[in-house]
Amino acid sequence: PGTQRTLLLSAASSHALRNWSTQRYASLADYAIERHGLRVALVGSKAPSERLLADQIVQQMRRAPLDLVGRDTLKELLGLMSRSIGVLTPDSGPAHFATALGVPVLGLHAATDPKRSGAYRALDFTVNRFPEAARKFLGQAPEQLRWGQKIELPGVMDLVELDAVIERLDALLQR
Repeated sequence: PGTQRTLLLSAASSHALRNWSTQRYASLADYAIERHGLRVALVGSKAPSERLLADQIVQQMRRAPLDLVGRDTLKELLGLMSRSIGVLTPDSGPAHFATALGVPVLGLHAATDPKRSGAYRALDFTVNRFPEAARKFLGQAPEQLRWGQKIELPGVMDLVELDAVIERLDALLQR
């Protein structure tokens, strides 16, 4: 990422219902650029679904991100992560790579419990709406669910509010 502070945005999870909305990703990315002067780099694999997701995010942004989706190798991604200020992502492989590298993760969780599958070193920067999802979509308290249960249902990630993610980004940058 050079010398400019860079936030990596890895939008895709292995399950589409764990992904946040493209409009919210775009709004958060614009906020990071406009409010904090960050460079936002979109990262992801060559999978057509990830390319489509990135294209939709870019189309909704006011500012141009650095679009690396499908253009970097895993080794290059790890290098980018190690030089970034953090990674914004739902429950995904890149969240775990960043955690292993000691890179902060802005985790977006409603479909999965971050206490089980989140970036364990960065739970302070995670927006956790799994308890609300358990109550709203399954009618149960999260403690009543079996360990590891997922709530991969349409609308579940809408519980992760843009303002809550902005607050976690601001907290990350103030540390």
